[in-house]
Amino acid sequence: MPDDGARTASTLEEIPPAERTPIAGVKEALQRRWSRPGGRGYAGLRWGGAGLFTAVAVALVVSLLTSSSQAFAHSGLSLLWTGTWDPTHKIYGAETFIVGTLITTAVALVLAVPIGVATAAFLSELAPRWLATPLSVLIDLIAAVPSIVVGLWGLLVLTPAFAHHVEPFLKKIPVLEWFFHGPALGPSMLLAGVVLAVMILPTMVALSRTALAGVALTDREAARALGGTRWQVVRRAVIPGARTGIEGAVTLAMGRALGESIAVAMVIGNAYVIPHSLLAPGATLGSAIINNFGGVTPGLDRSEVIALVVILLALTALVNAGGQLLLRSRAREQVS
Repeated sequence: MPDDGARTASTLEEIPPAERTPIAGVKEALQRRWSRPGGRGYAGLRWGGAGLFTAVAVALVVSLLTSSSQAFAHSGLSLLWTGTWDPTHKIYGAETFIVGTLITTAVALVLAVPIGVATAAFLSELAPRWLATPLSVLIDLIAAVPSIVVGLWGLLVLTPAFAHHVEPFLKKIPVLEWFFHGPALGPSMLLAGVVLAVMILPTMVALSRTALAGVALTDREAARALGGTRWQVVRRAVIPGARTGIEGAVTLAMGRALGESIAVAMVIGNAYVIPHSLLAPGATLGSAIINNFGGVTPGLDRSEVIALVVILLALTALVNAGGQLLLRSRAREQVS
């Protein structure tokens, strides 16, 4: 049998001389590969796809700004801090909807983030495989449920339960009663936040599991070597090591909660006033768009509704941009 040196020599003889490059010439070899027709075709396809995506995004933004220009010309920036929405008297204000959007998103994150991280840690680090696998599949199935189905479930099942049991109970808690005063009606900011939490929980669990799985094995072994239990290893080493990924999961979940409209419109009560309590009905940007767009006439009314779309798009973009900046700062801290 030929030895390893002979096999290596024969293999090198099969490589064309133009591609026999040392390790130091890898960059030049890649440049020659990209200069081939296939490489040039892939590069053109890549740049073409990027250009098409950019063109679609720019066209979307331009079309929305153009359609909402009449609204901003009529209301100006006061549209952002005016709390009255009265198309009859041509008074338009998005303050109520912005406040409702922020409140329901905050309630959803308060509920979904700790539950999502705890569930991800349990499935990734603590649960046996025979239990973790079906639970993971179940969570993925929840993520695939359409929002209108979740909204109907909230309307038909959660609304009476909240009106007769949950909301009266919350009103009796001494410290929390300030947030839960007023009549228990069922449809409320709280119920909308709970429905949103159910919708973003699969995103939190899936992305947090990915972040936890990416923690180095040496970190786990070091914590075990110091005498930590399984729970201490998860709490002191794994979760802190996955902090950047968990923060990214929170950012994506927040973007999902900000933009949800159908499910929220079915359970929030759609009252165009700033809520005085989490038990009070309210409205969000998404629910206001859903409830108003179908019945408006072309002209100022429709332009004002499209202006709500622009505000929602800007709010979502700000959240995603802030999340990206946070992740980059965390990455620089880890490198330094």
